[in-house]
Amino acid sequence: MRGVRTINSVIQKTFVVFDLDEVRDGLFPEGTSDELRRFFGEVLKTGQTPQLANIPREVEPSAFQTRFEPDNFVVGSDEHLDRFEKIADDARRELFVLSTFVASADDEKCDEKCRENRERIIQALERAVQRRVHVHLFYGTTLDERSKNANAMEALRVRLNGKNLTRGYVQVHRDPVASHAKFLAADDGRGGAVVLLGSCNWLSSPFSAVEVSAEVREDLAVASLLDTLRRIVGPLSEARRSVEALNFISADLRRGKRSLAAATDPFQDAPAVMTILLAHEHERVLRSAAHGAEHRFVCCTNRAGATMVPGVFNPAHVAGQRISDVRVYYSRRSGPIKPRHIARQRERLIGLASIFGVRDPQLHAKFLAWGDDDVIVTSMNWASQSGLAENPLDEIGLRIQGEGLATTLLKKFEALLPVDARGQPRA
Repeated sequence: MRGVRTINSVIQKTFVVFDLDEVRDGLFPEGTSDELRRFFGEVLKTGQTPQLANIPREVEPSAFQTRFEPDNFVVGSDEHLDRFEKIADDARRELFVLSTFVASADDEKCDEKCRENRERIIQALERAVQRRVHVHLFYGTTLDERSKNANAMEALRVRLNGKNLTRGYVQVHRDPVASHAKFLAADDGRGGAVVLLGSCNWLSSPFSAVEVSAEVREDLAVASLLDTLRRIVGPLSEARRSVEALNFISADLRRGKRSLAAATDPFQDAPAVMTILLAHEHERVLRSAAHGAEHRFVCCTNRAGATMVPGVFNPAHVAGQRISDVRVYYSRRSGPIKPRHIARQRERLIGLASIFGVRDPQLHAKFLAWGDDDVIVTSMNWASQSGLAENPLDEIGLRIQGEGLATTLLKKFEALLPVDARGQPRA
């Protein structure tokens, strides 16, 4: 069904109920096609109910070979700030930011350090605009009480435009894209491009929590991620300029890769396999990892909520029956979850899995690491959300398979924690 909403249109799943007694009397909704009228005529004539159309089986996410170095894991708030500044300062044409939330300048919860960190982000954007880089800013949440995020985005637009000396270079969008995914993407100033995907809300974070993102620089992988970002922001009617820029960069990267393919093997030095996971694909991969993990299964989620038992703790139970190192990290409880509910799961998993509630520093990271070589970096809170096929772009994850990648990520992550893998305080 297609319905018009203000200046843009949306497509959604819904149902129309036809009363066959009314149909027999020739009563149809206004606009019913001749084909549909003939179809119901056959139904009434034969007495046979309509047959369902063939629904294709769920297709496995497509994996592709790429390059990914251990240093491409961005872990911790300091690394995220530094990497944002570098990417913004390197950009020469286009810079894209998708953050779930946008912080206002008068945020009462923001202390001096928080204001200093957010100012670094805004100043990096200002420097990009002053170099005539097109800056495209989006936010995701549709839960915008009193239009706080929209108003904060407008204030950001006013500041970046300055005295209108850079008019046309700032593409700030006040409408949400309805996705929890977080993206930072830009050209790298050298003919390539870079994408950071993970847990960081670039336009609202105080940069005090532990974040985890994956930095992707290989051309074909970047092109695929830019295509995904384009699908997320595409429904915004005013995002036409942004969509065109994403499409142009993606196509340019693919053309360049094809011209080099015959001359060199671009993956020989650091082979890896990458898969882009949509929202509804996370659960299946997590359960598969729980059944197949070798000697390690570690999941980090910001929140433990109503879905925590089937979402994370049951898979941890499955993994713990085979392997010795099974861990779940979280920082916050949400919804109906009380301390006693966590305590009950911790007791149930004694001898099978360890549950760590880390309050300081807050863990905003969302990742899954199993064995030595498999990692998923994502925006999805494994223990409080369920991905839906009806909204596949609500969460975006990146599965990366490469030698030692899980070991590397966990080493960087654990170095920021107040306790070690056995729950003992660090010296």
